[in-house]
Amino acid sequence: MDQPTTSQEPEPNKQCHQGKDQKRFYYFLLGGLVALLALLAGSQTAVVQENVGDLQAYLETLPASEALDDFFAQISSYRFFQSSDMMADDQFMPALEYKDSMDLKAHYPVVMIPGIISTAIESWGTSEKSKKYFRSRLWGDWNQLRMVAMDKNGWLEHMKLDPKTGLDPENIKLRAAQGLTAADYLFTGYWVWGKVIENLAAIGYDPSNMHLASYDWRLSIPNMETRDQYFTKLKATIEAYKTSSGRKTVILSHSMGSTVFFYFMKWVEHPEGGHGGEGWVDNHIEEFVNLSGPLLGVPKAMTFLLSGETRDTMAFGSFGVAVLEKFFCRKERTDLLRTWGGACALLQKGGDAIWGTENDAPEDEQPEAQEGNATTVVKPSYGNLVSFVPVTPTSLENDDLVEPPHERSDSSPLRNQTLDMTMQLLRSSASQDFDRLLHGSYSFGLATTKEQIEKNENDPRTWSNPLESRLPHAPSMKIHCLYGVGLATERSYFYTSVANMNSTRNDTCDVYVETFNNTGGSKLMSLAIDPNVSDNILGIETGIRTTDGDNTVPVLSSGYMCTPSGGWTKHSELYNPSGVNVVTREYKNVPAGSVSIRGGPLTSDHVDILGNHDLLTDLLQIVSGHSSNVTQRIYSDIERYAQRVKL
Repeated sequence: MDQPTTSQEPEPNKQCHQGKDQKRFYYFLLGGLVALLALLAGSQTAVVQENVGDLQAYLETLPASEALDDFFAQISSYRFFQSSDMMADDQFMPALEYKDSMDLKAHYPVVMIPGIISTAIESWGTSEKSKKYFRSRLWGDWNQLRMVAMDKNGWLEHMKLDPKTGLDPENIKLRAAQGLTAADYLFTGYWVWGKVIENLAAIGYDPSNMHLASYDWRLSIPNMETRDQYFTKLKATIEAYKTSSGRKTVILSHSMGSTVFFYFMKWVEHPEGGHGGEGWVDNHIEEFVNLSGPLLGVPKAMTFLLSGETRDTMAFGSFGVAVLEKFFCRKERTDLLRTWGGACALLQKGGDAIWGTENDAPEDEQPEAQEGNATTVVKPSYGNLVSFVPVTPTSLENDDLVEPPHERSDSSPLRNQTLDMTMQLLRSSASQDFDRLLHGSYSFGLATTKEQIEKNENDPRTWSNPLESRLPHAPSMKIHCLYGVGLATERSYFYTSVANMNSTRNDTCDVYVETFNNTGGSKLMSLAIDPNVSDNILGIETGIRTTDGDNTVPVLSSGYMCTPSGGWTKHSELYNPSGVNVVTREYKNVPAGSVSIRGGPLTSDHVDILGNHDLLTDLLQIVSGHSSNVTQRIYSDIERYAQRVKL
């Protein structure tokens, strides 16, 4: 495999879990809320300890009005949140280092499409309930934390979408912030696109030739056009660049932004969409740079929608989880998230055929024969997305065994769930409104014949799924898939009944799911990820089993469509009939040391990679017209995974 030299080229590392100690406790799907909870949960002051049973009571002891504003201002000024990250800023600025030697310059127009939760959300409502928040950011700065702390119910009411329409509730109007500042920093000191923008500016870009296409990530992808005409505006921006510069545009899309742009490529050419006609993409898009894109979804989207939990919430430990549950419990989280059609866009695609069955999955290790009298090591399949029965490796030497997973008291074991089964579990536990929104907006299946693919050309639900919808006819366009590997990334989960964790029943906060046991019976139970299940051999910690990835997206999702043995190349007759050139380039994680919060200049973390020195160098070469220098490099086992997928 071609592995060209770049600055500080990381050496391949066979251990995919070296990022286990790099948890960013204040940044997960609920962003700033968790930043506040983490700050308070870590406090040992008497007032916090005395009020841990009622966090809201503690928050109300804080000074109000201007004093409270000053409280949050002081938080944002702490060195802990500063962008310097205890390292020199030039470590994140390859543009200054290589501008002359690599002939880096503003050549192609650039459009950046951010991922979920990256864009700030502002209130534009003028009703009685909203006017005090007019033009304030309810997501994406410290004002969000103030509002959550002092008016949680008001914040929730505004952040929810109408469960029936997936659009604005009555008398509430939230919109995505606009311009480069919409997603450069999520909070003071916490950059998202900030380093990308700084590097582009250093080689000659400014708002006249680079554009950040922000969007309200709460909306389903179709509703982004219905309410905000997002795709119409994106089409007009790209066409204007072609008219003014005479050049095609380079698309830089991160995370969910890659799924949004894949949908756009179908929408823009369709007669019932953008009316661009066949050839529009080929005539207007130079490169589609897919940055850490979860093209096939992420497992954590399922569990967040199912029970309001992910690895991020479990990482707080027992005290932190207790604080979180008291202040913003599982049912409150799922009630909010299930109104966000955008979150559903990240559910896994391809079903069991891609993600595995109860007994076999692409990432499963093949049994290894042992010398002497020892038998084989058998590990459970990754195909069980949700497991209820604890499993330990069999036929291991006694000295190799670790503490077995927590034993449950269920008299009749519940049946483990593959992806297809878990999807049904989610549908059965959610409201009919959610089910209509989900399946009226998306399709999560797999098309394996040209007839199916052709039929899907007229089904917008499939346009965000690269396994059901082909790339446009754009033989001159290029695709670069750039993503991180080498970090432990959640892949499957161990659930239990809340009653088994000795918790008091709480119908207000518990999430109930109709579960099935191995004998065919069913029971409505309150379920939660079991924090007591841990096994070093299986890569299980606090009820979550991990695999290789970027700490958010498993390699199977970020790499399958891109790798040579994957969808767009091996199965190009289905998914890439015009032969769009696809290059896969992975970035191995190189830890920066214990002093770094953001992971350092060679991190492969899902968000922090937007400051990765080598990735930024590659982006600068692509936008400068030197994309041929950014060649294929694969460290992970994605080729083996792809070869094990049988379409």
